[in-house]
Amino acid sequence: MPQLIDICNRALAQIAAGQIADFAEGSIEAREATRFAKPLLAELAEWAPWPWARTRVVLAEVSNDRPAEWLHAYAAPTNLAQPIAVRAVEDDATTLPSGGPFPFPLQDAAPLAFLYEGGRIYANVANATLVFVRNNVTAPDLPPLVARAFELELAARLALPVKKDATAAQTLARAAEIARMRAIADEANKSGERPARYVSEAELARAGLAFPGDAA
Repeated sequence: MPQLIDICNRALAQIAAGQIADFAEGSIEAREATRFAKPLLAELAEWAPWPWARTRVVLAEVSNDRPAEWLHAYAAPTNLAQPIAVRAVEDDATTLPSGGPFPFPLQDAAPLAFLYEGGRIYANVANATLVFVRNNVTAPDLPPLVARAFELELAARLALPVKKDATAAQTLARAAEIARMRAIADEANKSGERPARYVSEAELARAGLAFPGDAA
């Protein structure tokens, strides 16, 4: 997988700038690559709910400053870029559909409410687990199409400070946007996820599923 300096050199090649061997070498290319590349990596984590950048953690409960609105408050993970879902503690599944009109996991059919605000995750679930996109992604984490989108976006941002070329910056920004959309679509296609939708009790019954509170 490419290292950050490799992607930076490809971005510099896009604007016909010199290559770098080290971020500390003192050239304008190295200085500007250092200034833009790492912040762009953090920004990239927020472009989409990337499957390859997802993780989950059991949240640590903190003082709830909104008790009239939420039952629980949790400290947000320090590496949180995008919260995706809250999960409750549940028993191991014994029966699950192998296919059909369901999202997978089935919990996405009735997503648990939460709010991310002010460094806290608010929810009505005890011992909540947060599914989220982490912000500490590195260059070797990037799949090829995502790395290409990153390269073009970085080139667009380097064109002005390194080459003083506004036209190249605009052209590369358009190319980067197209590459970003392509990468997002490719990752969505690879993940096999289905949009969450309402699943009726009749559909659940036909699948042989029952949940706590269902009539015996």
